[in-house]
Amino acid sequence: CWSSPASKALISTTRRQGRPAQMDMKLPAELRYEANEHVAVITLNRPQERNALDERLTLGLQIAVARIKASPALRVVFLTGNGPMFCAGGDPKGFQRMAAAAAEESSGNGADNQSNKNDESAVAFAKLLRELDELPVYVVALANGTAMGGGVGLLCVCDYVVIKHAASVALSEVKLGVIPATISPYVVGRVGAARARRLFMTGETLRAEQARDLGLVDEVVVTDADLRAAADRILAAAQSAAPGAAAAAKALVREVAAAPRGSDEILRYTAAELARVRLTDECAAGMKAVLAREKPPWAKAPLVYPA
Repeated sequence: CWSSPASKALISTTRRQGRPAQMDMKLPAELRYEANEHVAVITLNRPQERNALDERLTLGLQIAVARIKASPALRVVFLTGNGPMFCAGGDPKGFQRMAAAAAEESSGNGADNQSNKNDESAVAFAKLLRELDELPVYVVALANGTAMGGGVGLLCVCDYVVIKHAASVALSEVKLGVIPATISPYVVGRVGAARARRLFMTGETLRAEQARDLGLVDEVVVTDADLRAAADRILAAAQSAAPGAAAAAKALVREVAAAPRGSDEILRYTAAELARVRLTDECAAGMKAVLAREKPPWAKAPLVYPA
C-alpha cells in the first residue's frame, strides 16, 4: 500500500497548520464514507480491481480514520466492500511500479530514494492498521466477499467480523514471494502463533466456515440481506453499551493482552482503570438508571445504519 508524494505533501501541510491530518482532504472515489451521528460505514470502492489496496484507496482509509477520530459521538463503524470481493490485498500493479522504479534508479542516490519510498509506504500502511485497531469505537467488518493478504489484515483489526458463506480467506503472500509482515501482529492476535505459522507459510485458501473455526472471522451468513440483518442486530446490541465505557474496555483488552497475567504492572493498571471509571459521569448515569429501573441516556435512542 502506497502514499503518493502529493498526498504526503498535503498531509504535512495540514499538520503544520495544527489541524488533524487528512481532515480537510477530499475522499478519493476509491473509498466511500457515509455516517450519521453515531454510525459510520466505510466502503472499499475499487470493484473493477477487486478492491485491491493502492495509494488512493489507502489514502481514502487514512482520511476516513481522521474523520472518525474527529467525530466523538460515533459509536459503531462498519467496514465493507463494493462488488463481489471484499479486498484482494495489495495491488500487484503497485508492487510492479515500485520494483520497476527501483531498477531504473539502481545506482547512486536514486537507489537510496527508492529504498526510502519503499520503507515509507510499508510504514504508512503499518500505521494505518494500528490506527484502525486502536479506534475507540466498535469496528465491525461486513465482508461482502473474499479477503486476501492485506484484506485479511483489515478484517483482523476489526472487533467483529461477519463474512458471506460463498467467500474465502487467504493469506496468500508467500505465493507471490511476499510476506504478511505489517498485518502479522493483528492476525497473530486473532488466531495465535501456531495457526498463524501454518497460514503464513502455506498461503492456503480457507472457506468461510474454516476461517470462522480458526478465529479469523466471527460469523458466517449467506446473502447480502443477511449481512445487513447482522449489522442491524449488532447495532441493537451496541446500543446498550455506554460509549466511554466501551472505548475504555477496548483499550483494556489491548493493554491486558500485552502484559503478563498477574504481574504487578497489570494489577496496578486494571485497579486504576476501575477506580477511574467509577468516577465518570457515565458510571453515575448508569447506576442511577439501574436504581430507577430505566434505560440510561445512551440506550434510549436506537443506533441506525446510515441511509
